[in-house]
Amino acid sequence: MTPLSRTLSPALLAFGLLSSAAPSHAAGLGPIGDFMTMDVCVGADGKPVPGIPGEGACKRHRDIKPGEAPSYTLQNFGSPRSKCPTAPIAKINVPVVKDGNTRIVSSTIRQPACGKPAPGGDGEDGSQNGASIQWHDQGYGFIMGSYSPVALSTFESDRCLTDSASSERFFRGWVIGPAEVPGIGTTGYGVFPSKLKTGKAATLMGGCAERYNRALTTWSVNEITYKSGRKLVSIVSDHYAQGAPDGQSQGNAMQVEQTYWTREFGLSRWEKWAREDWVHPRSKKPAPELAQALYAAGRCSAPLSQPLAFGKNMQVIPAENAAGAYAKVIRNPATGEQHTWYMTLCEDYTNAAETPDAGRYVGMLSNLADDTYWR
Repeated sequence: MTPLSRTLSPALLAFGLLSSAAPSHAAGLGPIGDFMTMDVCVGADGKPVPGIPGEGACKRHRDIKPGEAPSYTLQNFGSPRSKCPTAPIAKINVPVVKDGNTRIVSSTIRQPACGKPAPGGDGEDGSQNGASIQWHDQGYGFIMGSYSPVALSTFESDRCLTDSASSERFFRGWVIGPAEVPGIGTTGYGVFPSKLKTGKAATLMGGCAERYNRALTTWSVNEITYKSGRKLVSIVSDHYAQGAPDGQSQGNAMQVEQTYWTREFGLSRWEKWAREDWVHPRSKKPAPELAQALYAAGRCSAPLSQPLAFGKNMQVIPAENAAGAYAKVIRNPATGEQHTWYMTLCEDYTNAAETPDAGRYVGMLSNLADDTYWR
């Protein structure tokens, strides 16, 4: 056993997940579920008390439990030029139990516009809100599906071929990272058969995809400084809907979604990146132009920016001379091919704020997630 493999947990070795960079901290960081669920501050008796993890009098905190109401919400950042005191979007990442099964629901709730009254009650139709449904098994954490005003999306895996009638058909359709989180400084990757399907999950049960894409997920564990100024240990996960045929790199992919997950808050940041030669299909704007507009808006700070290696055929390095945009270079050392990638969209949700009525968002979650994900 090499010194590198000695730093990995038995669970990771069992799944053949070898880190491609020597870790700076050998100890693992525990279950991925801890990085998918927001924390609540608690008193000496273990019961929730007001506060935000990492701030002020919050001396103790733990994962929020099903049915508990948070005292704060995660929010994104508005434009620095905006005079509105509230952010456009509020988020909570909480466990929800139905039919004896638990899933984690990450909400995206649109806040009322400045100067307009907040909608009342829990009977909101949710037409402008969204959510993703997440869970984990003995091997990985994953996103099962998502809802937004634009589309209903499910991420079907090849588990459908053996269990098409249960929610396990959505297990590992969009992998985040390993179930046991490795130490700070580690990286890893895996290829997972997956098929994006649109529509309500309940209408898709029974039949399975004829073919599955070979989706590539890469992950790294790092300390990240967010726009809020919070420095948090994070899983940074990149999901490519289709990787190279050999499973060793992103291949000819043109876009990737990058997500950040923290112990304190769960899903904490989302980014979309595009290759230098990608052009938006509707606006016809190229990736560099979109990246410059995002940078100028000032709503997100710099992303993860350090050299990373995922196996022998995929290196990620910060881009030079990318003034006015956030960019990186992805290189295949085996072939010499490399491309510059640009961050074209971003939401940072670490703008946490105490919210007296945050509990009402828990009541809204049942309208944002199809019960099929719990069956």
